[in-house]
Amino acid sequence: MNPFSFGNIVRGDEFYDRTRETELLVSTLTGGNNVVLFAPRRFGKTSLVFKVMEQLESQGVVCVYIDLMATYSLESLVELYVNAVKEKQGRIETFAKNLSKWVKSIRPKVDFGPDGMPSFSLDFENGKADAATVTEVFDLPQHLAQKGKRVVVVIDEFQEITRFQKYGLEGVLRSIIQRQKNVNYIFLGSKTHLMMQMFDSKKRPFYNSGIQVQIGPLPQEDTIRFLQQRFASDGMVIGEEQCKYLIECVGDIPYYIQLLASVLWQRVVTNKHTITNDDIDLCVDDIIGLKGDYYQEQFDKYSERQKSLLKAIAVDGCNIFSSRYIQRHRLAPASTVQKSVAVLTEDGVIEKEGGNYFISDPFLRRYIIAKYGL
Repeated sequence: MNPFSFGNIVRGDEFYDRTRETELLVSTLTGGNNVVLFAPRRFGKTSLVFKVMEQLESQGVVCVYIDLMATYSLESLVELYVNAVKEKQGRIETFAKNLSKWVKSIRPKVDFGPDGMPSFSLDFENGKADAATVTEVFDLPQHLAQKGKRVVVVIDEFQEITRFQKYGLEGVLRSIIQRQKNVNYIFLGSKTHLMMQMFDSKKRPFYNSGIQVQIGPLPQEDTIRFLQQRFASDGMVIGEEQCKYLIECVGDIPYYIQLLASVLWQRVVTNKHTITNDDIDLCVDDIIGLKGDYYQEQFDKYSERQKSLLKAIAVDGCNIFSSRYIQRHRLAPASTVQKSVAVLTEDGVIEKEGGNYFISDPFLRRYIIAKYGL
């Protein structure tokens, strides 16, 4: 079986390093503080959070995980939140009975199938949820904490709460969190710029409402050790320099390290030999070849000025608003560059780290460089 995993939450032996970050998050949460976790896309935020949850649960903490990306209406938000809390309960029938007391405007239903297994669903009073329903649902973690337990709620893709801006849910949740006891939160999301706006702007309800933790690339020596051990487990040899080259090819982004390593393993598993840079290059070409049509479609949807900026960032993402950079890459004026950056950032095509910008997908970057002879 391929020893490299990507596209799913990484657990167990597949999760490596992040020891310092794990210890920091566990100690911060057990100390009664909320956490805001920042990182560019594909840096393993969710996998790290699940590792933290494992450690907290081993200490008796109740951990509830909610992913707001799946929400599209108040009803879907309520169902998602309620089901996440239900997973931390015992008997469904008991939870349904308690839920009907805690949230007055929904009617939980428990049915039993032919196999005797229970199924759980919700009926809404007047056929739909409203802001008052969501307010009561947001307070469900407090009911868990009243049993003498400490509760940690993880809200992934937290920026998606802004979908419900007309209901004021951002302010509602902040108000509820402030009065809850023995309940703490981890907020994370894939749109870093929106998350920063939510927690850094004095005009937003969640301003300064959690300890901010930034995670970056994994220590290179740990990644090299991980790669060598994984390949060695199947009788393959990859040298330190080849590991460094693989890491460099994907911009030291954990998800893409696992992706490229997985494709590399698949290539050499039937003809085991010492892995070379040429093997890695062939795998990079394979990935770009498979995704080329998608990359071109993604690139073509942007305006000419946005395409020009993408080409420039593919080569160099430093000081992109400077007159020297704009002249060198023949870009539009700085004001237009700023607008293009806003569009590309919102779409997740580019990310900002420190003062520099980079293309989120290193294979898209390589595709652009090769396609346009940069």
